[in-house]
Amino acid sequence: MIESVTSKKMMKILLFLISVIAGVLLYVGFFMNILPMFFANMENIEKNILAIFIITFTVYVLLSIIFNLDTKTDRYILLALYLLVLVLGLLRPDQQYSAEIGLYAWNPFGFISDIKSDHFSLIVMVINLLIFLPMYFLLAYTNILKTFMKRLIAFEVFAILIEYLQAQLKVGIFDLADVFLYNVSFLIGYILCLPVFKNLRKRFRTNIE
Repeated sequence: MIESVTSKKMMKILLFLISVIAGVLLYVGFFMNILPMFFANMENIEKNILAIFIITFTVYVLLSIIFNLDTKTDRYILLALYLLVLVLGLLRPDQQYSAEIGLYAWNPFGFISDIKSDHFSLIVMVINLLIFLPMYFLLAYTNILKTFMKRLIAFEVFAILIEYLQAQLKVGIFDLADVFLYNVSFLIGYILCLPVFKNLRKRFRTNIE
């Protein structure tokens, strides 16, 4: 029993060290050039440290999940950091819109005409299709909400609230097309998670037996 506990502690230390190295490499090699596109003042040292911490912790939790060493606290912190990044990213000032506009766009397929006339809109569309992919996994794995319907309702409230705040804070517009893309992203994440959770349940049963 003592040997098992010691082995787990050593494994977690090893995973942490690997995560620190991987987090720094990922930040320097990829995120350092990408994040300034979505977050202002990334030359600020505190923001860089926060970004490295979030990336490192994410890698650590994912590795812990793979090796069945993650804890409830790890899952909650990861979900909280993910939501923080979403809020900071989606409520940043959007230079495409005047601070005095605060528009509402009600066409759920408006992104189609946007990408035809503006190449940058294609990049935005792809981002909107990616950012909510992890949400179902994180909601399900923290087990805060027990059913798919509850998770879907929580997601819808969050997505609509974000768009509403963009218009109210005059950092963008309330765009129903964005909400539509967020939903597609969330549902794709749900589909991708089905085999993952099937394997996790199988592993859990094996550990019990």
